[in-house]
Amino acid sequence: MGSFIEGLREFIELGDDLPTLPHTVLELHAALEEEHTGDEEIATILERDPALTAKLLRVANSAFYASRAEPVGTVLGAVRRVGVRQVRSTCLVLSVVKAFPSRDGGLNHQDLWRHSVAVGLTAQLLWKRSGAERNGVNSEDVYVAGLLHDVGLLVMEQFFSDQFHESRQIQELSGDPLWKSEDLVLGLDHGEIGGILLGRWRLPPSIVHPVAAHHHPASAPEAWVAAARVVHVAEMLCSSAGVGFDVEGPSDLNMADAAASLGMSDNNVEVVLGELVGIGERAKAFLEAA
Repeated sequence: MGSFIEGLREFIELGDDLPTLPHTVLELHAALEEEHTGDEEIATILERDPALTAKLLRVANSAFYASRAEPVGTVLGAVRRVGVRQVRSTCLVLSVVKAFPSRDGGLNHQDLWRHSVAVGLTAQLLWKRSGAERNGVNSEDVYVAGLLHDVGLLVMEQFFSDQFHESRQIQELSGDPLWKSEDLVLGLDHGEIGGILLGRWRLPPSIVHPVAAHHHPASAPEAWVAAARVVHVAEMLCSSAGVGFDVEGPSDLNMADAAASLGMSDNNVEVVLGELVGIGERAKAFLEAA
């Protein structure tokens, strides 16, 4: 087990066969670290990547952002509609979708990404409504962590398929959540695997740690525990509302514990749950455009 973890870390850190993020996305991250970066500067960066620009325009004109608005036909128009901060997260997930293409007989990527977009939106909503300590984490970080929380499943599917299938077989026999079977077989789960990948991509710790610990939030470094809990609860709520990812098996969290972990009342969590029909539709609209 130890040798697998060491081999996995070495494989991801060397990264010869792993997908990398487009330079444009890295530039966006760097630019947005500056407080005064404006929409025109962001548009200029995006215009260097025609393929990513075309995808962003499709998303900006989709029902996800603009079901009744006039179409936008320029990069600057798309940036203004989506919002400077959300352009980064949108381009990031569009790049990851492209980096991990579907495989015959593999995971249903359409379902996985619909679930992931729904978890991102739900996590962002919970973050805004809960009394969680912020510790420098903003709602956009939590949204991205939700979007990418299951990226480790794609790493397992495409690069460690034998171990992945063994974990799934154990999960199907036990009826436990998949992450517990992964931990039994591998010594870590897909959240931790995703965290290793996102760390290699140099995403900030406010995204990396909530992804890595989303199935066991208390294990995250203290500054990121609240964000990991929000992603954990968001995934449970999405599963309860029919926007889960069946491969992962049952949730290991109930409504009362979910509410308590965020310092929210059961009623407040139920209100968020009531909004998930709309969130599921928005997630579907995003994927149709992507």
